[in-house]
This record gives sequence, C-alpha cells and structure tokens, in this order.
Amino acid sequence: MKYMRLIAPYRKMRLPAACPFLIIQPAGMLSILFLFIFSLALAGCGQPSAPPPAATAAHSAAFPVTITNYDTAENPLTYTYYRSPLRVTITHPGATELLLELGLENHVLATVAPYGPPLRTVAEKYSRLAIMPARYAPTPEELLKMQPDMIIGWAHHFSDGSLGDVRTWHERGIATFIMPSSLVKTKPTLDNTVYSLLADIGRIFAVEDKTTRLIKDYQARIARVEQSVRGIAGKKTVMVLQDQGNGQFILYDNSYLISTMITLAGGKHIADNVLSAAGAETVLAYDPDFIIFVSFSKSSTEELTDAEAVAHLRQLDELTNMRAILSGSIINLPFFTVNNGGVRTVDAVEKIARRLYPEAVN
Repeated sequence: MKYMRLIAPYRKMRLPAACPFLIIQPAGMLSILFLFIFSLALAGCGQPSAPPPAATAAHSAAFPVTITNYDTAENPLTYTYYRSPLRVTITHPGATELLLELGLENHVLATVAPYGPPLRTVAEKYSRLAIMPARYAPTPEELLKMQPDMIIGWAHHFSDGSLGDVRTWHERGIATFIMPSSLVKTKPTLDNTVYSLLADIGRIFAVEDKTTRLIKDYQARIARVEQSVRGIAGKKTVMVLQDQGNGQFILYDNSYLISTMITLAGGKHIADNVLSAAGAETVLAYDPDFIIFVSFSKSSTEELTDAEAVAHLRQLDELTNMRAILSGSIINLPFFTVNNGGVRTVDAVEKIARRLYPEAVN
C-alpha cells in the first residue's frame, strides 16, 4: 500500500540520549572504580566497536561490514557494522519472518505483530517474540526506551511523522535498515528486493552461508517457473485488486513487486500507471483474465480461504459482471504475502503460475 512520504529534517544530536551520564571526579582508589564503570557504560552507546564476547573467531573476522541502504527519500546511505546487532526491533513483519527463517530469533528484541498468520515454518518462533503494543510502528520515545541497536522497517516509517530520519538514529549508534521492497522510485525486481535483502542480512548477521543457499534455491525455483511458461502463447492478463470497502479499491500498479511477480509467472499485468485509489468505474474499465485479490486475514491465526475470496468478490454488486469474477478466476493472496518482499515471494510466484497455467506448471 502506498504511503505519503515526508522528508525528515536533519537534526544534530551531540550526545546519545540513551546515555545521560553524570561525570563525577572522585579521589583516590574510587576514581579507578568510577572510570571502570563509566567505560563499561559507554560501551553500550554509539556504534559498537567490537564483537560480543560469545562471538566465534570466524564471526569476528567477518567484521567490519559496510552496508548500503537508504533513507525515507530513498537516497543511498552507508552504515558500518562492527558486530552483528543483538537487540533488533522490527516494524516490518516480513523482516521478522526472514530473521526467524535464518535462525536469528535471539537477535530480535521486539517486533510488530504479523499481518495475519505467520508462515507455518516460523509460527512457533514468532509466538515467543516480544510484540510491540503499536500495531504498525512505535513512537521514537517508545523505541528509545527499548534501547535497540538496529531498527528494520518500511521506508515510510523513517519519515518525520513516524520514527524520524535514519541519520538521527545513526548518530545514536543505532543501525537502520529499510526493506528494499518498500521503495517505490526504482522498479522492484527480485534482484533488487528479495535477493539484495538476503545478501545484506547475511553479511550483517554473519550468516552468508544460509542466505547464499536461500538465494540459489529461490533462483532455481524461479528459473523452473520461467521455463515452464516460456513457450505459452497469449499471456493471461492479471489485475491486482484490494477492496477498501464502500466502493473503493486499490489497483496495484507496476511500482509494486507484485507486478514483477506476475511477469515471472508468465502473466501480463494490466492496470499499470493508474491511481492507487479507484472507484468501481475505474476497475470495470479493465477486463482481466484473472484477478489477484489482495485479501485481509480473518484473524491472527486464520487467512481467508480461496473459496471465501471468490465469494467476497461476488457479493460486491458493483463488480458482479466482471468476467474474472463470473468465472471464478481469482488468485487469493493475503496482504502479508503481496507486501512481504522476503521469504514468501517465491511461493507466491509459484502459486500465481499454477493458477494461470495449471497445464504447464506443477
């Protein structure tokens, strides 16, 4: 879903607010004790300078690592890690699922609740995580109280109206990482969203062996799908539709990753370059072979079934006569899957391809 972006002003922060120390000059032997305590306290402020004591030699050798990420205006920005973050707060549940898939649950300090049921492979781990009270993002003050050493989130979360500019966090020694799939100025591909995400997380947490295997597995699966649909003439047309209620809809255009996913699955995405918010008359101007219905979860443990998705669209009087709805040519993808940009993406490409071309893709 699109969000308005506000470019946050750059604010100088001379002293990390999380480390308000009162410096006292004691005399004699007490000065040694105070200096020792003060030096230990300072170790928790600013960008970390050494790996944690429990780190292996191999882990230590992987650092420092400099990663290029972005600010909310999508300007490239580098940050250097001197060890893997140990207290990560996450405001994008797709990132939470990825860290859990990689076995990094002990690095997660807190996360937002998933937008529906988590993946079955990580559901138990997700249930054991600390969930932030905020549905989408905490306030900067709430986040500071948690004392994270890294924040992972949507691009729009680092605007002035939410968490604030990434540079203010960097000055506190807190890393930030914007999920690449939430950027909109560059056309998203699997290379610049999913694969780049995996590569960066692998370097940041020194698990490149795992992320490299995942990338190779995903690439092989996508190659099989592309091979299966390559010879098909007459590509099926696909619209991506989200029901906002009261006769209002969102049509996903080609600035979303789902557009690339449709192309990889052998489909032809229509409704490109249209306003995100649309009335029924705009939707009816298209006549797709298939509709990808971006559904919302029934609860934190239950998704809308494929049959329920079809039933939902058929009860919308304003869309009753659409060919795809009449024929039941509906591909149900939960919002959490469409906007995941992580470990769900390749599964979704395979599902789209199987529904479009069941005779070719198995």
